[in-house]
Amino acid sequence: MTKTLSVRDLSSDTFSKTVRLIVPSLPFAGLFVSAVGVLVWAAGALPEGGTGFLIFALASLAALFAHSLFSAAMYRAVLVSDVGALRSAWTLTRAWILVMVVASIGVTIIVLFFSLIGASLGVASSETGQEITDMTAQMRAGGTFWPLFTLFIATLLGLFWFATRLMLFAAASAVRGQVHVFRAWFWTKGAFLRLAPLMLGFVGLPIAILMSVGRALLERPESPLETGVYAALMMLILLPSAWLGHGFAASVYARLAPEVQVDES
Repeated sequence: MTKTLSVRDLSSDTFSKTVRLIVPSLPFAGLFVSAVGVLVWAAGALPEGGTGFLIFALASLAALFAHSLFSAAMYRAVLVSDVGALRSAWTLTRAWILVMVVASIGVTIIVLFFSLIGASLGVASSETGQEITDMTAQMRAGGTFWPLFTLFIATLLGLFWFATRLMLFAAASAVRGQVHVFRAWFWTKGAFLRLAPLMLGFVGLPIAILMSVGRALLERPESPLETGVYAALMMLILLPSAWLGHGFAASVYARLAPEVQVDES
């Protein structure tokens, strides 16, 4: 298995794999779109209290599993896997839960960090709606705006670096039948500079474009039912970005993932 990453070869293989994975994943795409619509509808329609929370939690797990079925179907269409579809989806669901826990901890630390900086600088507002303006003015006056802005941009770049380094966990978990979050992290070591522009081109840019198209085409929802339909239609519009992103991840996985060891088979 080659460890070289040619931008031209990766791009060509990404489009090739994307075309191959669309049809096998279509039934699961419909299931995922429907699950998202139901979940968003439930968020606004369910009553408050323990019962409503339990139903929403179950709907969230069902939506995550539907996403895993959709994702696993795409990976299994273009990568070699001896794992059954249900096991593949369940393993991927557990991997996503682990990633979300790690990401939540990281985001919480970042939010607390910047909140403490704001509190220590005494930035505050006496009028509603003026928080951002007053905070910016106070930081400019104190000479702290640009250092903090630079730190904020560095934090965003760090998050992008983290996402790029972790991009193979889903493909690995789906086709190998074991959670590969931390193991897949090492596979992308030293490849960030080559993967980053492709990550933006095949993942970030399509999502941004299709979301803009969706917002332009869809009317603003008002009722919980309309909100659920809006979310489902938005996911339907975003499907091409999912196909392209999975094609890219599968192409990188085929080049960087080590051979399956005996204890992983």
